[in-house]
Amino acid sequence: MNEQHPESEFRSHVQRLVAEGKLTPEEAHTLLEDTSEPFPTPPQPQPAAPLVPTAAPADPQRDLLLQVKGYSLTVLHDPSVPAPHLAASEDGRILLEHTPQGWRVSLLPQQPGAGCNTLKAILTVPLAPNHVRAEVDGGNLVLPDLAGGLHTQVNGGNVRMGRASSLHADVNGGNLTAAEMSGPSTVTVNGGNLSLTGAHTLNASVNGGNLKWAGLLTGGDHRVEVNAGNARLLLHPDSSVRVDAELTMGSFKADFPTRRSGGFITTRHAGQLGHGDAHLHCRVTAGGLKVVTA
Repeated sequence: MNEQHPESEFRSHVQRLVAEGKLTPEEAHTLLEDTSEPFPTPPQPQPAAPLVPTAAPADPQRDLLLQVKGYSLTVLHDPSVPAPHLAASEDGRILLEHTPQGWRVSLLPQQPGAGCNTLKAILTVPLAPNHVRAEVDGGNLVLPDLAGGLHTQVNGGNVRMGRASSLHADVNGGNLTAAEMSGPSTVTVNGGNLSLTGAHTLNASVNGGNLKWAGLLTGGDHRVEVNAGNARLLLHPDSSVRVDAELTMGSFKADFPTRRSGGFITTRHAGQLGHGDAHLHCRVTAGGLKVVTA
């Protein structure tokens, strides 16, 4: 379960995944930054099936517990493999083990003189990951589409993921890019950058960082708070939402009609798209908020 490959075998493993269309040439170059060999163009992927919102229960055979500290980890879904398999560019550095809470990937205790900056790993799983809990400290994590949700803390690292049913993220000085969230998303950005597209809910706090959010709001209550940071919200044209924004020494811009009230320090802005079935409440303190439509 924990077989690992030295650097030369890891390179061959990556090249084979590119040839099979399971990695893009760009992803391969990220894993093999020192290579000068061209990679073949993989087959064109088929359109993804719609992601159905689900409250997927915990499943220790499909749940993942990922600890990424200073190295790069790519998770792939490949039904052809019989069991989860870990390939790493260095032997004896990363541990894959099965626990009652799911498959756990963690960095083994560092030996004197050993560094993590060049350490790369690929985790291949036979079933689409269910729920994923990930702690990223100065490393890089790439995830495929998830059947469940992602709960992550990013500290000075980078996370890129596909679709999921939910997202709970704390980004502290790092970067998170996510797409097509069918269920609830709760995000906190502290001095980092978060980009979320294809969302259906918005519950965000931005403190000295940057949020880019794009999605469709048609009902329910949603909120965003910006403190000395910046948020850009791109609303789908079919959104039906009432926007109320309260600003204290902040800036607000919208590309649809809004009403402004208040004084110089504190202002309020209100506007509506469609019938206004959803409610988006925004509070900005010494920051910037831009709300636009696609």
